[in-house]
Amino acid sequence: MLAFLQAATEPRSVIDVAEELGLHKNSARFHLDALVESGFARREVGATGSQGRPPLVFTATSEAPTIGNLHLTELVQVLISSFVEPARDAFPLSEQAGRSWGSAVASQEEEPDPDLGGLAVHLGERGFGTTHEDGELSFTRCPFRTMVTPEQLPLVCAMHKGFLDGYLAQSGSDLVTDDLEVGPVVCRATFTEHVPAARTA
Repeated sequence: MLAFLQAATEPRSVIDVAEELGLHKNSARFHLDALVESGFARREVGATGSQGRPPLVFTATSEAPTIGNLHLTELVQVLISSFVEPARDAFPLSEQAGRSWGSAVASQEEEPDPDLGGLAVHLGERGFGTTHEDGELSFTRCPFRTMVTPEQLPLVCAMHKGFLDGYLAQSGSDLVTDDLEVGPVVCRATFTEHVPAARTA
């Protein structure tokens, strides 16, 4: 309902909302009143050119949270097509960007969890359906799979691989990503223990 109000170019009545969302007008009014009480919608008397009681109309306020993510999806696509795809080193560039991203997320915590479980939690907060078992992360849902073009998806995957390593490195983990297997539905990341190169005298 809030998304409908945010997309509207003019105030909407209870009947408009009820018809658009397939609700009884009493249900629509109830939820609209709740949005008003929360500060996410504004109620006012609509102007009419006919006699009779003018209807109440509703608009979303600037304080309302953004419900749709089309603007974010398009922003990602524009940034990738303009600055990443044309680069000769597009994949290393994507992975390094992801590494910085993951490191920044881990650095925001006082004691970041070096275990894969902590990493899985952060990925879940970012829209990934993530499970971890036996040193492996499985992604049953990716928020980008259907939102970016097939040509851009491998670059996004490279960025996510970098995120894994950046988070683990910043959290003090000895693990590094061994492989990120991108499947048609489920993706899997396996990890190996990083062994520092021996110093030579």
